[in-house]
Amino acid sequence: MITFVFRRLLLTLLTVVTVSFVAFVCFGKSLDPSYPLVVSTDQTPRHIVQRHYHLTDPILTRYWLWVQNFVHHGFGRPVSTSVADGQVVESSTRIAPELWSAAWTTVQLVAYALVITISLSLLLGTISARWRGGAVDTGVRVLAYLSWSVPAFLIAFFFRRWFEGGQTASSFIYGPQTVSHTGHPIFLLGAPTGGVVDWFQHMTLPAIALALGLVGVYSRYIRSSMLVALSQPFTTVARAKGLSERRVLVRHALRTSLIPFVSALALEIGAIVGASMAADWIFSLGGIASLTIGALGRADPFEMTAVVMTLSAIVLLFMTLADLMVGWLDPRARVTAR
Repeated sequence: MITFVFRRLLLTLLTVVTVSFVAFVCFGKSLDPSYPLVVSTDQTPRHIVQRHYHLTDPILTRYWLWVQNFVHHGFGRPVSTSVADGQVVESSTRIAPELWSAAWTTVQLVAYALVITISLSLLLGTISARWRGGAVDTGVRVLAYLSWSVPAFLIAFFFRRWFEGGQTASSFIYGPQTVSHTGHPIFLLGAPTGGVVDWFQHMTLPAIALALGLVGVYSRYIRSSMLVALSQPFTTVARAKGLSERRVLVRHALRTSLIPFVSALALEIGAIVGASMAADWIFSLGGIASLTIGALGRADPFEMTAVVMTLSAIVLLFMTLADLMVGWLDPRARVTAR
């Protein structure tokens, strides 16, 4: 297991480095942070900004300079277009602290949504498999198809509209509108400010909105896997030994069904993290989505590269945890790893 974790860490490092190169090249070639100065009659400030950030240098040279700066100063500071006395006035803030805070919010949201997704998927999938072909199975399948067919961002939008009110379709473009609360609402908007109750009030609606778009497909995974497991010889032997149907269902069929379920969930981690950004933006959580919108508005290739690297690290973190879970559930995976 230690060897497996070490290999995954090396793979994660290699992947993040590759992502940094691809992201830097793509954003460096397509984004020009000096664009606000284009309309100025005096182009000297723009040339100063371009020279300061090496915007006209070859892209590989710029990437190497960025790597050297990253080794010594981390992600550095956001791009500034303020010029005084022939020099660029650097931003007073740094990218890293704000990025770590936003990333931690996104990790909490994804983890919370995964807990809800796994719990509801196991519950609904098991119920559907236990009473397959009946009214309960049909009802669960209908709900699963409905959940599956509605994207997470739309669920999040309607959740905010129903629970908070005052939201319009322009919220997708210009950001969520501010809502003035009256009384003591159960759910709150914005980033958590401290305490378990406050965290629950801020994070629950976005997590449920994100999870409901996933429960439909993964409850179907559980149902299909359990139906296959219940028809296998080992469940027949378990019943012949006198085990109750509940124990056969939970101890044997469900445990076997968790292996393909976790593997399928691991393959979708990237899409789940991407969908979490929509929920983050709609509910004003202050996660990576808000940081991404701000960086795109400034056309900052350096901050966008930092954001993409952080997102890739989050995806790889959850994928590694999923692989460890598969290894714990399936002894064959541990043997293969060794």
